[in-house]
Amino acid sequence: MAVAFAVNRGALPRCCPVNNRASQIEAEVAASRALGQGAALLGKFASPAIRESAFHDVDANRHIKRRRKRQLACRAAGASNAEKTVARSEDRIELGKTGLQVSPVGIGTLQWGDPGSGFGDSYDEETLKEVFDTAAEGGISFFDTAEVYGYESIKKGQSSEQLVGRFTKSLPAGKPAPVVATKFFTIPWTNLLVGGGFRFGRKSMIAALKESLKRLGKDKVDLYQIHFPFPTFSNSTLMDGLKEVRDLGLADAVGVSNYSLAQMEDAHSLLDKHGIPLASNQVQYSLLSRAPDKSGLLEKAKDLGVSVIAYQPLASGKLTQRQLERGEQGSELRPLLQLMSFIGAVNGGKSVTQVALNYLVCKGAIPIPGCKSVVQAKEHVGALGWRLDENEVATIEEKLASLSL
Repeated sequence: MAVAFAVNRGALPRCCPVNNRASQIEAEVAASRALGQGAALLGKFASPAIRESAFHDVDANRHIKRRRKRQLACRAAGASNAEKTVARSEDRIELGKTGLQVSPVGIGTLQWGDPGSGFGDSYDEETLKEVFDTAAEGGISFFDTAEVYGYESIKKGQSSEQLVGRFTKSLPAGKPAPVVATKFFTIPWTNLLVGGGFRFGRKSMIAALKESLKRLGKDKVDLYQIHFPFPTFSNSTLMDGLKEVRDLGLADAVGVSNYSLAQMEDAHSLLDKHGIPLASNQVQYSLLSRAPDKSGLLEKAKDLGVSVIAYQPLASGKLTQRQLERGEQGSELRPLLQLMSFIGAVNGGKSVTQVALNYLVCKGAIPIPGCKSVVQAKEHVGALGWRLDENEVATIEEKLASLSL
């Protein structure tokens, strides 16, 4: 699933394309000054990939004018548009080879309904309803949940699945429903958390999904995933279960989560024998957790037509605007965050958070950051509708390499 440059490049922010190094530096310094960043930022953060790039097929003057407009807009908006209401984005990609269209950035709901994460104290159902509505109104059309998310609130009707289901049903008439994904927990004694029977064999998967559908208030789910492999279930048994899920019409698409490269290939092969596409593999992936990239999983997923869904894309808050604004001068991440802030600034005032999410989109993944506030929802929406260019992606990776992160 190659999504990095599927949008109209002419409409997207790019580094200023000039035809020699001197004018490139001059243009970058002007941009830096216009943003109030200071010319020193360029020398400190810009890599040779940016400084020496030349785009001979584009008129430089026309491109510089476009960039100045972005700079003025950025200066007016401030360094981050995190709290600015963003117009709805229709930015969409295909989920695997399923035909399902989703926003390139989704929302993860691990903390929804979870008292241990502050539910019922620092945030509640009303707060999360506003979060959901803000995200959906802004163009986010993919919400990921699981049967065990917020399981302690099931009896109150406020587990993650129950909240997502209720919020989806409350959307105004005529509003398209988001794509909803949930998961099957493979540990045999999951019944101690969510009820039902002891879990062995594919029939327990069918029973679990039917309970999930009750909580979601749906007849079928858009995407049903194996939460993680577990020794009591062979991969063959799990894939047979997903086949039956499809045969019974209980899910439009099926996927896996926390699967290694080899496990993903095996799952794809087993489903392919039945003519069923493996839609996705959900893994931990961020600028600070790059195992999917380094192991070859990301590239193989693209070859197979499997979407990589990235959980913890902000590295538990380490890759956010808030982290930069804390001003921890000694932090080993600070040079990276400052670079991301600069790149975000020249892309119309995007925040560190938005750059971190957009980087993953450009790598071909679908990030699903957690979200417990309207401010966060607006910030996540701001990662839609634009793309970092090749040089900006390369510059971020060069900085990562130089810091040995």
